[in-house]
Amino acid sequence: MNLQDLKEMKKKANMTNVEISELSGIPVSTVNKIFSGATRNPRYATLLAIEEVLATKDTIPFTYSTLAEEPMMIRESDVPYMYRARQYEERDIEALSESSRAELIHGVLYAMAAPSRMHQWLVSELLYRIKSHIRERKGDCQVYTSPFDVRLFGDDSVVVQPDILVICHKEILTDKGCSGAPDWLSEVVSSGNSHYDYFTKLMQYQKAGVREYWIVDPFERQVSVMNFENPPLTEQYSYEEEISSGVLEAFSLRMAEVEEMF
Repeated sequence: MNLQDLKEMKKKANMTNVEISELSGIPVSTVNKIFSGATRNPRYATLLAIEEVLATKDTIPFTYSTLAEEPMMIRESDVPYMYRARQYEERDIEALSESSRAELIHGVLYAMAAPSRMHQWLVSELLYRIKSHIRERKGDCQVYTSPFDVRLFGDDSVVVQPDILVICHKEILTDKGCSGAPDWLSEVVSSGNSHYDYFTKLMQYQKAGVREYWIVDPFERQVSVMNFENPPLTEQYSYEEEISSGVLEAFSLRMAEVEEMF
């Protein structure tokens, strides 16, 4: 794979340098230098990471949205994007107020304002149903909700706070949260940050080894189920359809029934 091949793949994928950077974890400045030719001999591992993003773009059943040409801080508000130009570290999250929600993905800090009432109601209802299901079946898995720090790769490179997570291999649990990939995750989309859940976090969850990921979108009234263990089972469901989990045995629901209770 040479630079000309990557340029052709990038043109076909119709992706910006920022999108490639965000999905691969490679700094956007490095991506810019590679595609401009300023870096004559880029590292092979870097080229492979870019190739992986470009090659797998068409396997994700969603459409990319336009991003600003800078790293971003995301807020759940009518003005969704802000940015800062420097690299962040895990200690930057710890420096924030305990009442704030923040996530760190390869040096980019994503800070989110308090979620809406509908968002929190959906999260609490899903949490209740999942926890009840596990207890009724006397399962060994544990379910948690945000704020709960998840160090996806066992280090400080990616620190996220999923809305709901299920952990069945308890050795990854720590006093601060968990160090490793949970078995099952769900995010409830908030106004202005759908790209973050559909792409930024999806790619990180898949790379880390999460088994299944649900995206609940109350604005489109649909649930996207990503089964990373068995990709053919990846599907989009309407609120009216019965949705079953491939990881949580015998767990299923219809979001229309949940919605009616709001």
